[in-house]
Amino acid sequence: MNKINWTAIAVFGIVVLVAFLIGASLLGGGWGMMGPGMMGGWGFAPFGWIGMIFMWLIPIGFIVLTVLGVVWLVRAVGGGATLGSPARACPSCGRVVQADWRNCPHCGAALA
Repeated sequence: MNKINWTAIAVFGIVVLVAFLIGASLLGGGWGMMGPGMMGGWGFAPFGWIGMIFMWLIPIGFIVLTVLGVVWLVRAVGGGATLGSPARACPSCGRVVQADWRNCPHCGAALA
């Protein structure tokens, strides 16, 4: 089975976002939040990127929670079967299992 490691993807995305924010704050140039020449030419205060990280936590958290909610909803409605894989019912408990499984992950019964 090809399972996606969502934890690794999330950590990688956060690291990329933090690196982007740090780079943007350090290389911001003369255009600050209030116009040219403001805030000493950095674009943000020297530690302003910390505030930017916290500012981005709310929309990113909302997007993550929305995606996780959709994934949960798809799994709950679909009975746990993955898309594109043939599925069948367990003869013991009747829950959906994949065709190539030897034992039911829900009740442990042997699948013929």
